[in-house]
Amino acid sequence: MGGIICAETVTGIETMVEETKKLVQKFLAERESDGILGLRKGDWNIIQPHVFTLPEELDALVLDPKWPFAKLAMQILRTAPKEYRLAVICRGCDERAIFELFKRNQIEENRIQIIGIPCSSEQARLCLCERPYPTKLDVGDAVPGVDPFEDAGVKELLMGDDTRRMKRWAQVLKRCIKCYGCRNSCPICVCEPCKLENEVWVRRGSIPTEILSFHLIRAFHLSDSCVACGACQEACPVGIPLQSLQLSMRRALRERYDYIPGCDPVKKSPILGDFVDEPEKDRSIPEWVNTLRE
Repeated sequence: MGGIICAETVTGIETMVEETKKLVQKFLAERESDGILGLRKGDWNIIQPHVFTLPEELDALVLDPKWPFAKLAMQILRTAPKEYRLAVICRGCDERAIFELFKRNQIEENRIQIIGIPCSSEQARLCLCERPYPTKLDVGDAVPGVDPFEDAGVKELLMGDDTRRMKRWAQVLKRCIKCYGCRNSCPICVCEPCKLENEVWVRRGSIPTEILSFHLIRAFHLSDSCVACGACQEACPVGIPLQSLQLSMRRALRERYDYIPGCDPVKKSPILGDFVDEPEKDRSIPEWVNTLRE
């Protein structure tokens, strides 16, 4: 889902880039942050994440393609000194992920600042994004979001009763090779150790692997924190529409609890737990786990 420009026109892109450079330069000059996480175009036009610390580096700053920064920001802050402060050039989904990491005590709020930029209408359509902009825009103008449930592909996967949907998803998920690409790319998948590597939930050595339980457990764990960034779907090498599965979980959470993950840095999930009571090896397993294996 990357590669789509973050402004509506070429002129708009250039203007946004220049405005962002000026803002980053101000951050550095006034020591508001020790570094600014963004994208840098280097040798052979290779674009990759970079922490800008010097004004002379800013000629190489770019805003595209879309790049997930939340987990990277978390990793940078974990290894940096406690007094280190980081600013992040954020799209809407990055900000939402950072807000969720606040709530899970993965990022200290006073150590991070957000420089908000919007996505383009085209990017919003591609990502099926309802809110393609952060809560506060520092550069550029917000564009309208889209209703993901009006998408034909999403409708097809979610139509019908529970039995039909389960059969449809079981067929789609058979393509999974359990590469962990969805887990590794997700900005919210930060559990250590990962629950999906626990043999209690997904047995090792079984052929075929327990793909259905793997994905349903993952969807449940992310039901109150998925920020609809689409990173899982983009990372999938076999094209499983994982975002549609998570969208259905987000909708259920909104309808039942009036809660949207990532939209508020303070409001916590109504179902947030610490997983202390999850079973471990040689402990009892809930009966519903066995139904996934039938």
